[in-house]
Amino acid sequence: MRAVRYNRALMPDEILIVHSRIAERVKRGQTVQHVLAALLLANAAIGHLQSPESHAVVLPALEIAASAALIIAAVREKLRHSRGAGHEKVAWLELAGAAMGFVEAFQRVQERQHHHLSFLILSFVQPVILLLFAFFDARVWSKRYLKLDDDRFEIRLRRWRRRVRWENVRSFRMHEKAVEFRLNNGGKRTISLRDAKECDQAMAWLEEKLRLRGIAESTAP
Repeated sequence: MRAVRYNRALMPDEILIVHSRIAERVKRGQTVQHVLAALLLANAAIGHLQSPESHAVVLPALEIAASAALIIAAVREKLRHSRGAGHEKVAWLELAGAAMGFVEAFQRVQERQHHHLSFLILSFVQPVILLLFAFFDARVWSKRYLKLDDDRFEIRLRRWRRRVRWENVRSFRMHEKAVEFRLNNGGKRTISLRDAKECDQAMAWLEEKLRLRGIAESTAP
């Protein structure tokens, strides 16, 4: 078993974009929660408008508008996903959820005689977090990848990256939807690709790139 001589100048960084099954399941669960919250808020707003004791119009109207915006954003995201479209720079679902959260927080401020000041302050925390997620979390969710460069192999299927440096690798073996690296110190490092939606494609791509980079392939179990 002999490795091919590796030429850095001829081997640029290689990146394969993939999608995480777990991340998509979590995202679907969050979408369902947002839609249910929107329906409850819209129902409460309609109740306020129909109540003869209530003279407020602006806040219930904002609640209905925020709920409608969130439901529209959820439907839009579902349609984009079914068409295979990629992630956007802004997570519109979270942005609509933040708007709905701010409306709910302002509603509690209007009813401040029933709530402690600390509770009112905390009411604004969730929409602020959702607002941040709308601009930053979309980028994080879109960055699921496999990457090979001159120094290491790197994979990110969840929140955190996993890396293996070439200087520590003696050989590799592909098996059971995972790559197993045999290390120079006699140990092993197994990295699963099972969570990748394109697992078979990712396995074939990684095996080819490791061979091209001259990493020796192990046949021993």
